[in-house]
Amino acid sequence: MQSVELNVSKRDGGTPAKVLRRDGIVPGVFYGAGSSTVAVEVDAKEFRRRGLTGHGAHLIRFVSEESRINGALVLVREIQAHPVSGSLVHIDFLRLDPNKPVQTEVALNYTGKAEGVVAGGILQPIRRDLEVRALPDKLPDSIEIDVTALDIHDSIHIEDLSLPEGVEAIYHENFTLITVVPPVVEVVEEPVDEELEEGAEAAEGEGAEGEPAAEGAEASGEASSENSGGKTSKG
Repeated sequence: MQSVELNVSKRDGGTPAKVLRRDGIVPGVFYGAGSSTVAVEVDAKEFRRRGLTGHGAHLIRFVSEESRINGALVLVREIQAHPVSGSLVHIDFLRLDPNKPVQTEVALNYTGKAEGVVAGGILQPIRRDLEVRALPDKLPDSIEIDVTALDIHDSIHIEDLSLPEGVEAIYHENFTLITVVPPVVEVVEEPVDEELEEGAEAAEGEGAEGEPAAEGAEASGEASSENSGGKTSKG
């Protein structure tokens, strides 16, 4: 991994942090590798312009007039940003020892067009970063993973990954990095003919109404027959 030079100044603490941010300066701290914590400040625009806000590891070489800071090799350990505006609020820098391995996250870069995607499937990345351990000069800028051979239902797991020499992945289980899932099939319901539906409902209604009428007619006939049978002929 190539280091990125970044201009950094020591912060004396006399200026409130909110005033620094208003002027485009981000407060931060610098610690690690057996050194004491040092309050620092960086230019927000330069920090963004260097691409240091993206995911993954970023190896930085400090440039400063302060001898305790100048030339230090660091990683961005944490970035705090405003939840609404996204403006930088605070940055933690971790000082590295060039001769000792460091554990950090490196971005995963998926390349190629999967066979399963050509067949209509959907490429679904599960992980965008991978935690690795390596000497600072062995840390990769990113880890490329070729997905061309993946068919629908195929996956690439951490144990399938081929890492650069000197780089060790940190994991406890063989988790999935990326997979190709089947296309989503949308079920389309058959349209209902409203006229036929209304006709069926009307027919059911007529049948239900006709039954009592028939019973009434039958009852009327029985009554008439009884009345007729009860009369005496005169003659």
